[in-house]
Amino acid sequence: MTSFYDAAPQPERAEHLFDAYLDFLSARNGAGTSFDKREQRMADVFDNSPVRANMHVDKDRFNRNYGSFKERDISIEETALLSFVKINAGEAYGVEVTTAARSHLWELPESKYKVEEVVGQEETYHTRLLVGATQHFDDLQVGDAWRPAWPLRVLIGAMVRVPESMFHPIVLGAELSGVHTFNWLLHRLSDLFPDDPQVRESMEERLIEILIDEVGHVAFNRILVGDSGRKWSARIARQVSEGQRVMNKELIALGFNSDAIKGVETFDYDQLPQEVKDNSFFC
Repeated sequence: MTSFYDAAPQPERAEHLFDAYLDFLSARNGAGTSFDKREQRMADVFDNSPVRANMHVDKDRFNRNYGSFKERDISIEETALLSFVKINAGEAYGVEVTTAARSHLWELPESKYKVEEVVGQEETYHTRLLVGATQHFDDLQVGDAWRPAWPLRVLIGAMVRVPESMFHPIVLGAELSGVHTFNWLLHRLSDLFPDDPQVRESMEERLIEILIDEVGHVAFNRILVGDSGRKWSARIARQVSEGQRVMNKELIALGFNSDAIKGVETFDYDQLPQEVKDNSFFC
């Protein structure tokens, strides 16, 4: 497959693909839900990184803007870091709410629910990867001032309340928007942190890690939605991207403007970095 929008097998004919994805997830993360391989990689590459930034970030100013982004006298690099932790907070909120609503389904024997459980667990690592970027800055700790903006509350509320037939189209739309946004942010980082290239490289590596996961999540959900569901998901992806104007004003300040938001409509698999495509599960 070369497109997020190509036709996919119907779920009842995709059992072999679910099994193949579970094999891929086991090889990447560890058998079942143990995630021992993932934990080892987190420890070796991300959680204990020795990289320290030369630039200083005032922790009080950072947390004021984390709660409500209003100040404009901050560097573009600090704005990028704020985007990381703001996206992290949104991901953590979504994972918490959807897990509480759907974890009972993971006890069912169908392969798709086994996949969903592992995918949900992968999402928890994204929050660690994103907020973990702050460790490169001495004495910078993220507080608890963040509260979910109304578009995020609406999106997550809809996901956990709609019938099963609508759940996966909404998830797919959100995942497509997320892949597009992470890919845009990855490219935006390329000319930031000129005095701290190792910090930039660490942040890029964190986004690559997330994108590899998210491409698999898109592949999984596109099987479950059918042809009509993929059409709805494309519209939902645009709406979620539009919501960034309220959910993540830091991202807007970085340049995620109207043209970038509209770009989700034409964004597709072939625009991803080769490293992501080489290491992702996509069918």
